[in-house]
Amino acid sequence: MRALLYMTKRSFINRARKAVRKPVTYLYIALGIFYVVGILAAFASLAAAGGIAYKEGIVYVMTVWLYFIFCSNFLSYAKLKGVLFRPSHAHFIFTAPISSKLVLLHGAVLNYTLSFVADLLFSIAAVTVFHVEPLRGVLLFVFCFVFETVFETSLMVFLYSGEERFKKVIRSLRLLIYVLIGTVLGVIAWHFMTQGLSGAAVLSFFRSPVIRLLPVAGWEVAAVSLLVTGPDLWNVIGTVLFLLACTGMFLVAWKIRCTGAYYEDAAKFADDYAELRKRNQKGESSLGFGKKKLKKASLSGWGSGARAIFSRQLLEYKKERFFIFTGFTLAALIGAVVCIFFVGRPQEDLPPELVLMGVAVYMVFVGTGYMGKWGKELELPYIYLIPEPAAKKLWYATCLEHLKALIDAVLFVVPTGLAWGLAPYQIAGIILSYVVLQANRLYIKVLGDSLLGDTLGTTGKQFFLLAVQGGILGIGALVSIPAAYLINTNLLFLIVPIYSMIITVLIAALTVPRFECMEQWD
Repeated sequence: MRALLYMTKRSFINRARKAVRKPVTYLYIALGIFYVVGILAAFASLAAAGGIAYKEGIVYVMTVWLYFIFCSNFLSYAKLKGVLFRPSHAHFIFTAPISSKLVLLHGAVLNYTLSFVADLLFSIAAVTVFHVEPLRGVLLFVFCFVFETVFETSLMVFLYSGEERFKKVIRSLRLLIYVLIGTVLGVIAWHFMTQGLSGAAVLSFFRSPVIRLLPVAGWEVAAVSLLVTGPDLWNVIGTVLFLLACTGMFLVAWKIRCTGAYYEDAAKFADDYAELRKRNQKGESSLGFGKKKLKKASLSGWGSGARAIFSRQLLEYKKERFFIFTGFTLAALIGAVVCIFFVGRPQEDLPPELVLMGVAVYMVFVGTGYMGKWGKELELPYIYLIPEPAAKKLWYATCLEHLKALIDAVLFVVPTGLAWGLAPYQIAGIILSYVVLQANRLYIKVLGDSLLGDTLGTTGKQFFLLAVQGGILGIGALVSIPAAYLINTNLLFLIVPIYSMIITVLIAALTVPRFECMEQWD
């Protein structure tokens, strides 16, 4: 145990010393503080707008959080992927004469940190936004962090133990976790299918006794409600069940023997996670762990010159399981279904064409950090050696990304627009704006790499992309929204596409000379 504590202490000190020498560290600290303040301000504005700026409001917010954490964390524990190890752990820690149970608890330190930060933010929001008494806010933090950590850690130890006597029980518990998650999703779906999607249905959902009696997550919601609003029958029952569950799991985890059988799976998961982080840093879509399973594919009619870039990308996509379709394509389909069957056409005081344009622009902003194949192209030296004009190479290197953006826009905007009664020219204007703005982020990537280099690192470049793209979208909103409201809504579908094309052409013109000399930077 002392060896693990020493390693953790020295790792923290070394990282801190390395970080304080970088100016970007102070920028990240400032952004972190701004982010926390922004979250609390968002809580306040959303609570006031939704009419829940009172004690019960924090219970509703924490209900969403607790069920989300329950589904995500427990599912990862059931797959033995809930604890993040590094490849170095497999070489130095797994082979050391240290209890495998202590190694497991040490590896879950990130889980404890996230729980600590989330519970602290909720407690601060409860006091400052939802008018909970300070003493209750402190009790809320202590109770949630302590008991939630005890239960999850105990469950994690039991599932990872690998003891031969309890293999059937462990396997049954893993299956039970899947059943519980399916039950939660079924209850949510059944409630909103029967009650409809409205403010009253949402409030009745949060106040339903079923939500406080579903195992583990519901019991913790009952305990939170008891601490914040006081006792009632369902709160007391749920709290007692939660305390019993925490006590029982703690005793089981304390007595069970951890064999270290998880080391092999953890080592493989560490390698997969390291590879996943590399792909994410490059802006690639990562829907799973491990190496991608590629299909055999061939391509007839290879292009020459700059067209060879497009041909190679097309061949790579043909090897992919879903061709050029990504998680954004699935999100577009799901978004269309939600907008048509659950949300429905917005009311007359909020024009549906304005809402759909806003959703499309928001999707552009959310996907700013995702680069697809373009993130990898900039690292390949051959693209700079092709004797073609930079503008031509830039076009063929991003052509498939434009096609993917067009497909995503059509899948989301066309069915939603038709269901909401939009005119064809309005649908076309939204699709054009989406595709052009998605192209914009590809060119901003080159500008970011050329201007920043490695000064701010990968995260700093992501912030640069978000800042530039956010500024462009914000200026467009300041110009188009007043014109749409004060003059005519149809001006939105003239201003936004033209503004988007002008900005994208300007940024592409700035990008071409930078792209031409990028080979010399390394």
